[in-house]
Amino acid sequence: MAVPDVLAGGIQLPGASPGFGGFLGYRIAIGSMFELHILLAGIVSGFTQFGPVVEWLGWMRRRPHFDRLAHGMGRFLIFYFAFGAASAILLISSLLVGLWGHLWAIINRVLFWPFYVEAWTFFMMVILTYLWYFSWGLLGGRYKVLHMAMGGTLIIASYLQVAMIDAVASYMLTPTQPGNPIAVFMNPTNFPLQLHRTIANLAYAGYGIAGFAAFRYLRSRDEVQRGFWDWAGSFGVIWGTAMTLTQPAIGFDYAKEIQLHAYGAWYKMMLGNLSPEFLAQIFLLGLMLLLPTWYFLRRLRSSTGRRSRVLLGLLVLLAVTTVFATIPYQFAMTYDQVQAQGMARPLWEGGLIFPFAAMIPYKIAALTAYAVFALAAVFWYLHRLPEVRWGVAGRLEQWLLITSAVLAMGMIVLMGFIRENSRFPDGIAGVVQLHGQQTISQPSIGPSGQSRAQVPFP
Repeated sequence: MAVPDVLAGGIQLPGASPGFGGFLGYRIAIGSMFELHILLAGIVSGFTQFGPVVEWLGWMRRRPHFDRLAHGMGRFLIFYFAFGAASAILLISSLLVGLWGHLWAIINRVLFWPFYVEAWTFFMMVILTYLWYFSWGLLGGRYKVLHMAMGGTLIIASYLQVAMIDAVASYMLTPTQPGNPIAVFMNPTNFPLQLHRTIANLAYAGYGIAGFAAFRYLRSRDEVQRGFWDWAGSFGVIWGTAMTLTQPAIGFDYAKEIQLHAYGAWYKMMLGNLSPEFLAQIFLLGLMLLLPTWYFLRRLRSSTGRRSRVLLGLLVLLAVTTVFATIPYQFAMTYDQVQAQGMARPLWEGGLIFPFAAMIPYKIAALTAYAVFALAAVFWYLHRLPEVRWGVAGRLEQWLLITSAVLAMGMIVLMGFIRENSRFPDGIAGVVQLHGQQTISQPSIGPSGQSRAQVPFP
């Protein structure tokens, strides 16, 4: 409908947002920018929380290479920070306001305080990052403790900043009473999402260090520099793998809360049109644990000339587990299609169901095996680490590290895609739909106009 004259000159506002190829175009424009922002912001959050820890490790153990690595992470943040901020500004000031204006206005009213706190913690995060990096030489020696205290404050600011954003993302999936700020913040999926995302960002930081170190190792011709980058790559992949192997347990808790409080979203992920993407996520998780184990095996062989039978066995077990974990439960796009065809019976009875690929207990057992085998690989490599000679790694080891970093980026993109599409066609699950966001008229709402807290679970 036409908008009333609001300007003194009698000029009318447009009745709809700019065209982006229709509704699908709006989703692609916003979704692709969000994915880019997640990749940029994830590594920033990971480095601002992990970098000060690396500095502290160097101080505690009197190891200069830890301090050099932490300083390098700070330098990376200085050059990289602006890209993450620019993507967020574009999202907030243009895409969300112009294309999903109604939804964005509602979110800002309901989640005003998390956004307010997020703005201040982001401001503190920026200031502390620059101070932490540029005061490195000034606050060395006897003032090192003061510099590390600044790094500890940066960790707190970064963690709180991410927590506020996670409060928004979790509320959109499992909304509660909008008039209660505490209930809004403590919605059912907030804590598991915060834990899941924090660990993911820390793992992303480790894989990022490993991939960058491998790239620098391949380009370096100086023996001393190659030794440092070889060590940094090994340190990064150990950290990334150690963080990743905790994700099956954390992810199970997160999925359980989604099942209890947003059953429709859970069903889409497990048995609906997002189940192929969920299987792809399990496959990527297996590769993110398998490739580092292969790296551990190769790295020990490069130093000692001997192949570790333990790591070789763990590599085989991880490969077998990955194959088993990614077998689909239903051999159709969704379980509903199987039921519609009357084929909801096992394959050996002429149906399209493979019972041994059910989430409980078989995929849970496979995810547990992921964690156990990867943990054993990390411990065995750490046990043999004193035998490693830095600077003699082969090219294959470096490409394994680079590939692991790329897979970590792919996992972050895929997880974001699954989470955001699990509530489609809603912007806020059960409350506000995405359809109708581009017109000035009132947008579509849920079937009853009530929040999910007031609507029986499907």
